Amino acid sequence: DIGVTGVQTCALPISRRAGLCCDFDGTIAPMVVDPQAARPLPGALGALHDLARELAVVAAISGRSAAFLGDRLELTSYRSPLRAFGLHGLEECLPDGTVRLRSGVSAWRPVIETVRDQLRATLPSGVRVEDKGYGVTAHWRSISASGADLEAIAARAAEVVQAVAAEYDLVARPGKASVELALPLGIDKGTVVTELCGTLERAAFLGDDAGDMFAFRALDELRATSGLRTVKVAVAGADAPRALVDAADLVLDGP
Repeated sequence: DIGVTGVQTCALPISRRAGLCCDFDGTIAPMVVDPQAARPLPGALGALHDLARELAVVAAISGRSAAFLGDRLELTSYRSPLRAFGLHGLEECLPDGTVRLRSGVSAWRPVIETVRDQLRATLPSGVRVEDKGYGVTAHWRSISASGADLEAIAARAAEVVQAVAAEYDLVARPGKASVELALPLGIDKGTVVTELCGTLERAAFLGDDAGDMFAFRALDELRATSGLRTVKVAVAGADAPRALVDAADLVLDGP
């Protein structure tokens, strides 16, 4: 099991009582048509590793797989304390590149395989189905249609994914030109932020998508219950949800 323990903060400098967490796609990495082609901006990559050596906790929390994050964030090369949580917190890539799952996750693999095959057989032509190991995402960013045609494809894809989610007791999470099917284990970016930052004095989260609202809400709750000083940063690309931008303390262009 992943054990995300708190950090004792007494008699430590301010930097060791602070944490920073961020999303990946659209936040520290440009959005791309081919999901496998995504890379963090060089400045962002170096900054995260530098900060990880200074702050109590620095973590990337993404819907991507942990193995993907570990590779793109070059964990084995930098050897910093930067942490990488994939699938919204279901798994973590450790500094040596191995992936650790939360308890109960591995039992869902047969369901994911069935769902993946069903989506590939029923989604509109051109919609890509990405198997993330313990989650499945349907993307339509690469479809060249526009206007009403693209809206119809997106609506049909969302309808199919929602139906499959209901059939297999999965959670549908809308994203940018995509819908993800996640496991119903009550784990999301917000629960990870709470575990990582709950005993700190200051914390920030940077995000650009609907799933990042869970992290924003977690910071709000920690501020209300424990007095945590927080900063919610919305990275406002063209498709950033209005609700995320409205809820942010700071809005930046991105990635």
